Amino acid sequence: MVRPFSTPSPLTTSRPNDCLMVTALRSLATGQPYRAGDRSYSQLDAAKAADRAKAAAPVRAMTSALARQANAFVSSGGRDARSGACVLMMLETWAKAGALRDVTTHDAQFIRAVALSGWAMDFAQVRDIRLRGGAGDPRPIIVAWLTAQARDTCHHFENLRNATGRNNQRAWAGLAAMATAMATGDRELRRCGLTATHVALDEVTDQGFLPLEIARKERARHYHLYAVAPLVVTAEIVAANGGDLYGYKRGALRRLVHFTVHSIDYPGLVDRLSGAAQEPIHRSPGRLKGQYFAWLEFYVRRFGLATPGTEAVLSLRPLVNPEIGGDMTMLSRSNNGAH
Repeated sequence: MVRPFSTPSPLTTSRPNDCLMVTALRSLATGQPYRAGDRSYSQLDAAKAADRAKAAAPVRAMTSALARQANAFVSSGGRDARSGACVLMMLETWAKAGALRDVTTHDAQFIRAVALSGWAMDFAQVRDIRLRGGAGDPRPIIVAWLTAQARDTCHHFENLRNATGRNNQRAWAGLAAMATAMATGDRELRRCGLTATHVALDEVTDQGFLPLEIARKERARHYHLYAVAPLVVTAEIVAANGGDLYGYKRGALRRLVHFTVHSIDYPGLVDRLSGAAQEPIHRSPGRLKGQYFAWLEFYVRRFGLATPGTEAVLSLRPLVNPEIGGDMTMLSRSNNGAH
């Protein structure tokens, strides 16, 4: 499948001996970080959240390290071959260790889906590198490992019958499948990614909001931002390959983007719909958290500044989110599908 960004021309390079390696995590069994009895899933339990963060720390460290080095390779035009080679070697290490083969809770499945979205996007940035010497070409084992992870993610989410089978988590499962399909060429994962994205977009109302995320009370705006990120990136992958998710259900995704971006500066409607004042989305007074909006780079590349509020967000450039491939400012400025 074609990538929605360009990458350096194929090259061959040696295996570096100084790559940062994150110890592979073979199993994950995290629990929900919310207070007992909180049916809105908006009230964090500090102790549970800390335990969850500690258990998932290697996954997040891997996600950050891969995105940083994949971006360094692409932004250098291939001159920084070492960084690209390190991405392959890090993924190879986790693949050979059978990392995350034992994922035993739903929350752990979700954490893996988000991470897999980023890892597949990172692999897509470096998949044209061939390593010489040592253990040979690592790409076949990486492809097999990513594919197995994505197929298990699909199986889990396609068998859910509760709200998590339709909310932001399903959107992330869709990106995990679609990004892996893009990186590996797996057709079944492409089908899974499309199905999951359709399920998530079916929830968008005529007004552009997601009822299941509105139910998250004071975190409703946060979860709209969290849901739209994988949906836009998936839509861009599909568009690069001749499809159109932006037109699905009379433009559901575009309505969602408009509603979500408008809520940044004008949260009043979200407050009224959710019945709660929205928690801040600012890193510091007057400065938004850029990671929330990295997906907007690809959306603006396609549709321009038609959605009010986008200019203020773009002032935060570069917009970086390791969970969707890292530096979206840099990737979105590359030529669409050049390689």
